[in-house]
Amino acid sequence: MIHFLPLMLLTFSGLGTAGGRQAELPPAGDWAATVAALAGEQRHEIVFAEKLRAQVPPAELARVLLSNRELAAVVMGRLGSALDQAAPGVEEFLVAGARALGREVAGRGPPWREEDIDLLVSAMLVEPPARSAVEQPLRPKVLELLPKMLDPAVPGELRDRLLERINQTKGVDFEASEQIELGWGTALRSSATRRVPYQAGQFRLPNPQGPILTSLYSLPSSFFTPDQAERFLAAVEQWRPEREILVLLDLPLRLALASRRSAHTRLIETYGRGYTPWPRDPLLLARRQDGGVVILQRSFPQPWRAEDADMGRELIQGLPLDVDQAWKRAQWAMAPVPFHNGQVLLTESACWITIHTVEAQALEILGLKEVPVSSFATDAGIDRYLAAVRTAVAELERLYSRPARFVHPLPGPGPTSERSAAMERLGGGAGFDLDSYLTLLPRRGDSPTALVADLGSGRELLSQLEEGDWQRLRGEFGLARAPAQLRQILDGYQATARGQRFTVFLDEVAKHLSDQGLPVERLPQLLVPTDLLEEKLDYPDFQLTWNNVVVETSPHGMTAEGFSNLVERGDDQARRIFERAGCQLKLLPPLIPSILHNGGYRCASNHLRASKP
Repeated sequence: MIHFLPLMLLTFSGLGTAGGRQAELPPAGDWAATVAALAGEQRHEIVFAEKLRAQVPPAELARVLLSNRELAAVVMGRLGSALDQAAPGVEEFLVAGARALGREVAGRGPPWREEDIDLLVSAMLVEPPARSAVEQPLRPKVLELLPKMLDPAVPGELRDRLLERINQTKGVDFEASEQIELGWGTALRSSATRRVPYQAGQFRLPNPQGPILTSLYSLPSSFFTPDQAERFLAAVEQWRPEREILVLLDLPLRLALASRRSAHTRLIETYGRGYTPWPRDPLLLARRQDGGVVILQRSFPQPWRAEDADMGRELIQGLPLDVDQAWKRAQWAMAPVPFHNGQVLLTESACWITIHTVEAQALEILGLKEVPVSSFATDAGIDRYLAAVRTAVAELERLYSRPARFVHPLPGPGPTSERSAAMERLGGGAGFDLDSYLTLLPRRGDSPTALVADLGSGRELLSQLEEGDWQRLRGEFGLARAPAQLRQILDGYQATARGQRFTVFLDEVAKHLSDQGLPVERLPQLLVPTDLLEEKLDYPDFQLTWNNVVVETSPHGMTAEGFSNLVERGDDQARRIFERAGCQLKLLPPLIPSILHNGGYRCASNHLRASKP
């Protein structure tokens, strides 16, 4: 905490001190002058805190601080220093002052002024409002006090706005956030008490293509507008009106959707935690032996998605009471390996993967930060990397309780040049999630049907689009080029070195699966360069794909649900291909920002399946 005394031999209302002499206090009841006089004294911070506590009631201090922000900066700075020095009674005084300030702010709205909320947050963080609380870590003492600092009488909307601010403050991790939310009455339960140790064989994954009971979505306002969220949820509700829908969302979207009514859609507010829109990657929804739900949380999250490491706990914390009861008091466990569900396709009998699925684990085994591509010029280098891959695959097999099958061939014995060329072909799939270019549709008693992406079919599709198609693509995806230019640009991009390497990899996948006895169909797919976007992104392209879908077998038959790509001819072509494989394809209104960040429907959803009979 910064000591503000050096800044302050200020005079407030003409009341200052000099040379360490005690100021003459004004008559009782002139609270602003009293606080100013005490704040201006050159006294030890502990003495200041003791005198302030003895002479100014918390309710009166709250009114003074709201009326004089400059004085508030001095008082909070000095009280913070007193807290650092363990001044007697200062913790209780800070709690009482924050609660009184909360009541005072509450009485001034709604609506509440941003500057009043700023001051209240600063008081709770024991930071002067002139300084950003995110510039320094919060001390454990402050985190211990925060759960007590809000009067339960404060309206819920104001409480939620405070939580949104505090939970985004540096130093407030999920553990601290949960304690604050429990103290303020927003969390339905403590997720910490629902953690169980991971034990291999104790949890099982329901049929990954079986009937869906509950769908989970994450709709942060940093990605989606209220209109986008409403259109998408309404379509899912119409598609499966009997399905339970859980939605993680932040305060702005929760307020925007507050008036909607749906018997099966539940909104779970995240109170400022910055989760991404992709709940599939970090979570596995499994079953305990008693049929209850356990959420397996991914360890070692992607660096830019660190907040997602607590998404499972957020869900546990906010599950509606009846859902938690139906889930038999849901629990969570930390998975022993850093899985990425966008890189795994599960069927009842296998987990289908690529060499890129286990890249992170293989590098950890080898003690490397990057794939050692240059070493693939030698047999020793290839064998060393493949050995690490196989070790990592064995870990995944234990997690998913299924044998792993590669969707492509691995280099076998033979001339070094051929093995190096094989590794080069596999490199063409790097950076692409498996579920964006491959779908496996179950067939009774037989190998699944494989739908493999094909950029060549995507180029053929481009030649069939009309002016209206191009206008829709340009408008919905924010492509900053005239329609007349887009056909040429997109066609040319599929033929770039990146597009060609991906094409070679996809052809390798299609041939390998066919050789393994799987019926193979090809689905159109397109890579769209991000330099066409009005919004600039830091990766080369996003995908228009009809493969990123969720498959379900139920009394409705076999269906696949995914995003429309707003290309009518492409949507129709994909429906026909799925239909030939015995599957109805349902295309929902797309969440465009998710697609732009290479998160299709499968990534943007997670699903609890029915247990086996």
